[in-house]
Amino acid sequence: MAERVTFPSATGPMLAGVIDLPDGPARGWGVFSHGFTLGKDSPAAARICKQLASDGIGMLRFDALGLGGCLKGVPADRVASG
Repeated sequence: MAERVTFPSATGPMLAGVIDLPDGPARGWGVFSHGFTLGKDSPAAARICKQLASDGIGMLRFDALGLGGCLKGVPADRVASG
């Protein structure tokens, strides 16, 4: 099961993320750090995190500032292009 979340960055703007939850008790937790031109919803990130969740590892994947769901409140010169 996946749950969409938002949380503040260290500099203020909100980050958008997805927590992939295990079906049963979590054996552990991880953060998926993708490249700066990919986002939390990229097929590769989703596949990897969903597989880890099915193996009992809860995962957080999120968009970096200027990507995907994290564009609001970011100055135009800080938005990734790609």
